[in-house]
This record gives sequence, C-alpha cells and structure tokens, in this order.
Amino acid sequence: MVKVGEFSRKSGLSVDTVRYYEKLGLLKPDRSRSRVKNYSEADLEQVKIIIALKKFNLSLQDIQKMFELDRRYDDKNITEAEKLDVITELKFILDKAYKEVMFTEKQIVETKQKLENSLNKINKSLENGGKLI
Repeated sequence: MVKVGEFSRKSGLSVDTVRYYEKLGLLKPDRSRSRVKNYSEADLEQVKIIIALKKFNLSLQDIQKMFELDRRYDDKNITEAEKLDVITELKFILDKAYKEVMFTEKQIVETKQKLENSLNKINKSLENGGKLI
C-alpha cells in the first residue's frame, strides 16, 4: 500500500490525474483510520487497464461505464432482466472498442508495408553502390 505520490510515480500518472480517476470512480483506494488514501497493486493494475483502453480511443466515460457495468453484473441481487441490460450496454462499448482495435490494426499493417517498401528500396540502392533505383 502506497500514498498518492508514490502511486503517481509507479503508475506514470500525475497526482491530478490519479485524483481525477478517483472522482470518476475509476480508482477506489483504501483509506487508513486517519483518512489517508492508500493505493494497492490492484489499483495499479486498474490503471494499466484504463491506459490500455484509452489507447483504443475509449473515453473515460465509456471506461467508467464499463467498470460500473462489470460491477453491476457481478451483483448477486441483480435480476435477470437487469443483467440483460448490463450485457447489452457492455456489448455496445466493447463493439466500439473492437472497431477501434481493427482500425488501428489496419493502420499498423499499412504503415508496416510502407516501411518495408522503403527499406527494400534503400537496401537495393545500397547493394548497387548507393545508386538510386
């Protein structure tokens, strides 16, 4: 368990960002008896998930909703109808994330191909004594 400054350093987030994530409910650190917030390894893992999801252009609001829906789904007091609503909302968010991943993958493949073509031209030019081909 660490305090906010150490957690900020470990996570790579600013202290302000850590506090903002708390405000959104994305992080829920434990509190000591003296009300000091203590962050755990589970909180650090949560940040890693948030960062990964943000890389695929999911908004913090989508991530927040996803975490909330995940908690609601695990609630033992939820009805089957409510569970179906949760699943439907989660599917919408995950479909959005999947589309972003597929778009990013397409961009990576196209960029990789361009880089390979350029490298091939350069290598052929170097094999021919530096003459442009």
